[in-house]
Amino acid sequence: MKGWLIHLYFLLFSLFFSSNSCALPLLSCPHDQSAALNQFSNSFSVDCSYFDPWEAHMTKTISWMEGTNCCLWDGVNTDTETGNVIALDLSFSCLVGPLQSNSTLFLLSHLRQLNLAGNNFNMSPMASQFGQLTSLTHLNISGSGFSGKIPLAISHLSELLSLDLSGNYGLIFEGHVFENVVKNLTQLRHLHLSNIDMSSVVPTSFLNMSSYITTLILEENGLQGKFPEDVFHFPYLQKFDLFEIENQLELKFPKTNWSGPLKSLQVRRAYLQELPDSIGNLRSLEILDLLRIQLRLNSDKFNGNFELDKLSELSKLEVLSLSDNALLSFTSVSNANYSLSNLARLELSSCNISEFPNFVRNLEGLTDLDLSYNRIHVIEADMFLKLKGPKVLDLSHNIPLSVRDDSEVDLVLPILNSLLLSSCNITELSNFLTTQESLKYLHLSNNSIQGQITEQENNWGSNLLTLDLSDNLLTALEYYPWKSIQVLVLGSNLLEGPLLAPPPSTMVFIISNNRLNGEVPSSICNCNPESSNFIVYLDLSYNNLSGAISKCLGFRQLSISDLQMNNFNGNIPDFCVERDPKLRILNLNNNDFDGPLPKSLANCLRLEVLNLGNNMINDTFPHWLGDLPWLRVLVLRSNYFHGQIAHSANESHFSTLQILDLSHNKFSGFLPTTYFTNFKGMMYLANVPMVYIGPSADQHYYTESLVVTMKGNLAALESLDLSCNKLVGEIPSELTDLNFLEVINLSENQLVGLIPQGKQFNTFLNDSYVGNTGLCGFPVSKSCGRGDPPPAILEEEEVNSAFGLDWKFVMMGYGCGLVFGFSAGYIMMTIRRPKWLAGMVQRAGNRVLRRINKNH
Repeated sequence: MKGWLIHLYFLLFSLFFSSNSCALPLLSCPHDQSAALNQFSNSFSVDCSYFDPWEAHMTKTISWMEGTNCCLWDGVNTDTETGNVIALDLSFSCLVGPLQSNSTLFLLSHLRQLNLAGNNFNMSPMASQFGQLTSLTHLNISGSGFSGKIPLAISHLSELLSLDLSGNYGLIFEGHVFENVVKNLTQLRHLHLSNIDMSSVVPTSFLNMSSYITTLILEENGLQGKFPEDVFHFPYLQKFDLFEIENQLELKFPKTNWSGPLKSLQVRRAYLQELPDSIGNLRSLEILDLLRIQLRLNSDKFNGNFELDKLSELSKLEVLSLSDNALLSFTSVSNANYSLSNLARLELSSCNISEFPNFVRNLEGLTDLDLSYNRIHVIEADMFLKLKGPKVLDLSHNIPLSVRDDSEVDLVLPILNSLLLSSCNITELSNFLTTQESLKYLHLSNNSIQGQITEQENNWGSNLLTLDLSDNLLTALEYYPWKSIQVLVLGSNLLEGPLLAPPPSTMVFIISNNRLNGEVPSSICNCNPESSNFIVYLDLSYNNLSGAISKCLGFRQLSISDLQMNNFNGNIPDFCVERDPKLRILNLNNNDFDGPLPKSLANCLRLEVLNLGNNMINDTFPHWLGDLPWLRVLVLRSNYFHGQIAHSANESHFSTLQILDLSHNKFSGFLPTTYFTNFKGMMYLANVPMVYIGPSADQHYYTESLVVTMKGNLAALESLDLSCNKLVGEIPSELTDLNFLEVINLSENQLVGLIPQGKQFNTFLNDSYVGNTGLCGFPVSKSCGRGDPPPAILEEEEVNSAFGLDWKFVMMGYGCGLVFGFSAGYIMMTIRRPKWLAGMVQRAGNRVLRRINKNH
């Protein structure tokens, strides 16, 4: 019976797609539709440099040639009988530019399926003309940079089966519009609304959804109040996903008559009145994720126990995630024998568990076990003896972790793909690693592992792809035994001597915070000619490395280069000299570089963070950096830059800049008024999605935070620091337009006149202006009376700014212990995580590095 159904499925699948493609003989699509497609395509630029270089992008519109049959164009499907364009898939096609309301796209009235996901429409308003495409059954504009209010006209698309608006951080779903949409879209099956603003939507509106709804995805929408429990009674609901960061939504699961086809239930960071026994009736449930829920027993108290026993009858369950639930209770944990025969992934991280759950030893189908961040101190040597399939084992942050060996049996581990033992007080590399020949991902950070890695003593890990030994006590590294390694993290040890170039397979190399000295070997740039691997992330910071850095470090694939806090000298070599450079973060802070800036930096079109502070660079203001479309952070402090900060007639110059530090230089002349009007990044917080920086094949993600240390305190901010220069004249009133500017420092210059008032300027303290004796008005003590004598022009005093700005790149996962959400004060960049992790809260410190390999 099952085989017959499979054959029927593939037959219907083939018939469906054959009806949406060109038939033989070819039927030409109508000329007006072909012209509309061409005009639509020509309204955008095709530029993949705006997107993750490792994402699968296809420049489909390049195949669209005027005068040819659009039935043959990539992404276009036509009706076999009429030739009308009925499906358009331009997802991830590198389209860049605004989607205007008069776009010829809206002339394609026969469209049934439209997919524009993963493009960059420059925060365009979502046009009401989408409502003209009344034949649409599938609409996907996810992650495409739309903004503004979702138009009421969307409610006209009454034939829609699937609607995906997710990932458009600037979109707003008003309450009355949402009510009309769900009432009118009576055929809707799939609704994806993650990462759009729904704060004005009343949760009871969801009761008006189509009764056919099978998938409802709601993540980070700002929903508040009580979510109606009757939604869980919808007869066809198979997937429900809700994740709210602010914990302002309360849910109540049905106590009775709760059954049905629900396969995936993911509710994270919400208030849950209780976990009723009825959840055991969801016999189709395959995925249950209740991360960081809070049980609400009454209006003002949060406590109670979560009984795992209630889930024991869910025999089809494949994924169970109950992480971050400190109130988790195992009623009979020592003797439990749950019949979860299909369970493949079990996550009980941060659940305040003090004993290793005994029932785990009977989960023979388990492939992924996460017991990290608990209080487990002892595990039995034979705990994993019965387990046949575990591939991922995470026991990190159980301090101290030891093995009880009463039976004189060595610790028996299954053949693992990933092993995570960070922060477990391990003191040496265990012998069992030599038996783990299949191990690809090993995380041993933040332990007390001592000694050296020598060729004689270490012959293991030949198949490792990722190794994290950061925050240990290693003293010497004579060679790398890991010939296939792609991610190698050795930061924050006691390594001494010259830098040893990593194996050619390496893509991420972090060896910061050690005692290395000497020059960087040119072999670090060597790539395996038989491999597509290149170093994309290089961190040599906080060592004693010296000499000139090799020109080869400007190679095309490098995305992050952090060389700060060393003794490098000479001219900065050319970066971005090859075609399509990938550089996004360049940090050369606190070295001894001199000479002028290399003009080749203007070719780094993806550059977002440039920190050249505390060197001896001698040049004029690099106005040519203003053309970089993504530059958000520019730090030139404490160098020998001089001359005027030239005005710019180009309104797009530095338009994305959010942090600018030109302090402690020799700049002179007036404040650059025109630049201040260009700083759109300081006028409003654009809803910028995370920027991917690494190979998806690796699945590792790294978070890089730029933090301003102000008088010893961490502050999230948009910052402008022009202190300790020779700037003259008045403070232009245009600065008050920088609405999101949280810190300004104009101290120790020769500025005069009235300090502008209003908006955020009223929040700045006297420290922002100290050393400018000619300034008057709030907040300085000097008033602007008519009888005041003109101020004298003083020479700059070579003193440190009162703000003491200290720029630090904090590599998350290497001892920092801080995790921030995206804000103006830092830039967060991450390699794409596996889908099952999407929306999971990021954890502090080493956990950021270690949780990403779970799908391997």
